[in-house]
Amino acid sequence: MTSKCSRGQVRIKAAELFSIRIPFKGSFKHALKERNTAEAILVSLTGESGEVGWGEIVPRPYLTGETLQSVWNEAPVLAGHLSTLSFGSADHLAATLLAELDAAGRKLALWSGFELALLDLYGKEHNLQVGSLFTDTLGPELPPGAVIGLEVATAQLPRHCAMLRMSGKKHLKVKVGAPDDFVRLTAIARAFPGIPLRLDANSTWSRGQAAAELDKFSVFPISSVEQPLPANDYEGLRQLRQLTGIPIMADESLCTADDAWRLIDEEAADIFNIRLGKCGGFFGSRRLAEIARGAGIGCHLGALVGETGILSSAAEIFGRIVPGFECLEGKKQNQLLLESDIVDSVPTGPGLGIRADDRKIDNYLVARSSIF
Repeated sequence: MTSKCSRGQVRIKAAELFSIRIPFKGSFKHALKERNTAEAILVSLTGESGEVGWGEIVPRPYLTGETLQSVWNEAPVLAGHLSTLSFGSADHLAATLLAELDAAGRKLALWSGFELALLDLYGKEHNLQVGSLFTDTLGPELPPGAVIGLEVATAQLPRHCAMLRMSGKKHLKVKVGAPDDFVRLTAIARAFPGIPLRLDANSTWSRGQAAAELDKFSVFPISSVEQPLPANDYEGLRQLRQLTGIPIMADESLCTADDAWRLIDEEAADIFNIRLGKCGGFFGSRRLAEIARGAGIGCHLGALVGETGILSSAAEIFGRIVPGFECLEGKKQNQLLLESDIVDSVPTGPGLGIRADDRKIDNYLVARSSIF
């Protein structure tokens, strides 16, 4: 972090949790699951100044082992611990957040929500954008990366792709795992001539099936395949890399720094899919990017399906402070998927550049807890 901010101690005087459920405008489907709603737990931290910082927790059991219930149960303990701390300079804040990240273990969705809320609060109390705490010069905004899910019927793909092409999309991920994958990829490749495709099997293929499918798909411009095998099949991922020559992107296999080193040691990945909500927020995600850079591994910046503008705004900032990403997958997806977002974006505002809409939060509220 930059050290230019040193005035005032930031302390937490109140903490609240909001469990919300937001319907999708449609649905989103991949080989493992179809989603029609977004479920998250929002974290609200109020400082002694009265400013409020917001964070978002989107637990995925298949990533970090966390659930909505486990987060709800454990969040009060973490909030109570953080209330005993104070945060002075930006360097002091950074050192504290790194120490708390290390203590979080695999509870990374829980920690990322609180880290975002702390950074948002700190930025608001000091009238600074979060990005300026990490760098004096932000990079350019990342272009959006589009995801074509299995919810789009095969017959509708030409029209769907035409709309994406008209909107200028040049970075594409395609969910695979349907019986007619070849037909679907043919339609997509025809609609986007010369545009490389990233495939995502969501860890559903066996070793033999992955090899056979990727052999069939070799006629298409495939730039990578994301998590073709189960998360812990490092040997299979290494063999698949060697057999096909197609770069492997690790997603479900990658949450912690230990995961990153294991993938590197096992030669099981060419690219890391970094998502703030599963990788421990800014500091956890930046650590993974640094490990990847040192090992010659590529990085991709992803999103969790159904995340609100809190995580989306954080990802926008992260993509501008950490170099090396081609696009931001899921950029503005909350506008496309969610019935309504629960925050308004204020790009030039302090903190994460967001403003909570209390009315909308109440509209989608499942449970609320005032911790203290």
